[in-house]
Amino acid sequence: MMIRVLLLTNKTDVTTDFIVKRLKEERIEFYRLNTEELGDNVEVNFDFPEGNFKIFDKTTNIQINLLDIKAVYFRRPELRADNSELTRSENQFVRNEISYTLEGIYEILNSAYWLNSVKHIRNAENKIFQLLLAKNLGFRIAPSLITTNADSAMNFYRMNDEDCIIKPIRTGLISDEENEEAIIFTNKVNLDKNSAQRVAGCPTFFQKHIKKQGDIRVTVVGDKVFAAFIHSQDSDDSKVDWRISQNGLKHSICTLPVDVSAKCINLLKKLNLNFGAIDLILDEMGNYIFLEINPNGQWAWIERLLGLNVSGAIVNLLKNKIDER
Repeated sequence: MMIRVLLLTNKTDVTTDFIVKRLKEERIEFYRLNTEELGDNVEVNFDFPEGNFKIFDKTTNIQINLLDIKAVYFRRPELRADNSELTRSENQFVRNEISYTLEGIYEILNSAYWLNSVKHIRNAENKIFQLLLAKNLGFRIAPSLITTNADSAMNFYRMNDEDCIIKPIRTGLISDEENEEAIIFTNKVNLDKNSAQRVAGCPTFFQKHIKKQGDIRVTVVGDKVFAAFIHSQDSDDSKVDWRISQNGLKHSICTLPVDVSAKCINLLKKLNLNFGAIDLILDEMGNYIFLEINPNGQWAWIERLLGLNVSGAIVNLLKNKIDER
């Protein structure tokens, strides 16, 4: 059995479960590498003189030659939990070594087809770069300011009727020394002269709050576009950021204008991405406004709710790329 598709993720990633199901239906040989098992259930053996780069799954007795891999789906790799018998510094050393080993695996797989490559994901996550590119491609964008100057922040706030939101420049995910994680969501901001002084300590991303009919999640796989309208204005807690809502928001299939779909596909090409989850809003005037792109965004909930065949598009893309290599 020669495995040609590698799924890089973790044991609890439900989205990858959708891909696993599709790959089995298509009878495509694959291996799901849950990276938190490296060093435990999964062994690595890189023999440089022989040019052999293999991983061995002790649970399934499956051995994978990384040089045989033709397509990689990069989802949600994680590091294993700390060992209670080691000190904090020793655990940090182990995490670093595993992290560097993963980076090495990515490089060994460099000639394979990636959905998406790590370096392109990291490059695309920067919202400054996203906005510059989106504007150049013809997307409408919200008035935006990133600043460390209190006066600039106050001026922007007043120019936009004191109705602005604040959001992270890259990702809202933060973790502490105990590996406890939290997410910073997009929030409306109330700014005065005192609070504006705080921007001097950290570049701060402000945008004009756009009144909207709802949000649109656009999932792009290669040249396939899947759009879902999220009825975010139906609930008070989701009016600014629909991700905050604890209620089950209504979703519906959305058909984008041809030019907007083309811009979404073109954005991925410019970012060297083969997959992307783009967030748009439909404002009260019927304009499509670009917010951001998540180069490794979630999509399984949309497939489950609306029946959009995202997993099929991903597997077809992987299958076609295997045949080309």
